[in-house]
Amino acid sequence: MIERLHRIATLLSRYRPALLVLAALGFLLVLGSLVGNPWLDSDEWLMPALALFLWMLLLYSLSWLFLRIPGPEQPGMSWRQRITLKLRRATLWVAAALFLALSAAVLFLSYQLLRVTFL
Repeated sequence: MIERLHRIATLLSRYRPALLVLAALGFLLVLGSLVGNPWLDSDEWLMPALALFLWMLLLYSLSWLFLRIPGPEQPGMSWRQRITLKLRRATLWVAAALFLALSAAVLFLSYQLLRVTFL
């Protein structure tokens, strides 16, 4: 699983500046809707902008967190190197499980936000 997330992270790492720009755009739209900007008089952009902001932050964190993963064990490694490698990989497995749970939560939240907005 962490190898698959690593491949996705390497693809997304090329688009990090665009992800940050889109996240900033979503944040500014949310902020403008909440403050009472006259251009954003109604709240029609609030929920899609919040979904955009959350997804861009999620993709940016994926591109940052899983960009460098440790390789598999090598036969000539010392016991200390093997334990360190196993601990780093175990930490990444926990982070991957948390990331997938967070992605599912953002997916459900996006569905609910967009359902309320467009129905």
